[in-house]
Parts: sequence; C-alpha cells; structure tokens
Amino acid sequence: MIRMKNNKGQMRVIETILAALIIVSALAFVNFFSINPKAAAFEAKDLEKMGYSVLADLDQQGILVSKVYQPSEWGDLKTVLRLTLPVDVYFNLTICKLHEDSLYKVTSIVYGDLTTFSDAKNVASVSYSLVGTSEYGYEPRLLMLQITRG
Repeated sequence: MIRMKNNKGQMRVIETILAALIIVSALAFVNFFSINPKAAAFEAKDLEKMGYSVLADLDQQGILVSKVYQPSEWGDLKTVLRLTLPVDVYFNLTICKLHEDSLYKVTSIVYGDLTTFSDAKNVASVSYSLVGTSEYGYEPRLLMLQITRG
C-alpha cells in the first residue's frame, strides 16, 4: 500500500509532461499551417499622401522654410525627413528656384541609393511650393519629393 501512494505523485508528473507535449505539438501544428498576413505594401497613392502630409506638417511647424532657404541647413533637412518618414521609406528631395518663367535646380537631397528609385515597384512624386518669408525673401521654391518603400 505504501508503494501505491508514491506512484500517484509520479503519475501526476508524467501526466503533466504528456499534457504539455500535446499542447506544444498542437500549437506547432497550428502555427505551421496558419497564414501570417504580409506587411501591407504602400501603393503610390499612399506614398503620395504620406509625402504631402510630411511636407505640409513641416511647413506648418515652420521647419521647412528655415531649412530650405539656408544651404547650410540642408543636412538638417535630410535628418528631419529621415526622422519624420518611416524607416523603410527612401526619398529624393529636389529643391528648385523659380525665377521669372524659368525653373532652376538648386540641389537634391537623397536618402537611399538612386537605383532604389529605378528598381522600385511604387514610386510617388509630390510637388510642394514655398513662397518664402520676409526674413528669407519672397523667392519661390518648388520642392519635388520622390518617395518609395525599400
């Protein structure tokens, strides 16, 4: 009789181990056959909305004008755009100066390789104009932003 009492505790341990193995194998089986959703790829319209909203937000906060009109601040503009856009979004920002009826390219600020834009499935282009301020002069600037997800 004493021997039977000791076996009851051992059987409970074996039952627990078997139950754990059954649960783990069931979870592995379900996980193997489940379909995990893929990350949603941005379409061109979504990228356009994102690009325009980023430029509009930066302009509304007064950051865009101060960075665009001062060539020494273009590195900071690249940093601001990198922080504002999602991590896997690459951009090419071209700043153009409007003078009378002509458009002159001032500079391009690129994050990512240029081949990223040529090889990308979806590339969005956004144009945004700045009139200027009394502090920097009323010389219009046209910002052309190309963004893609890499």
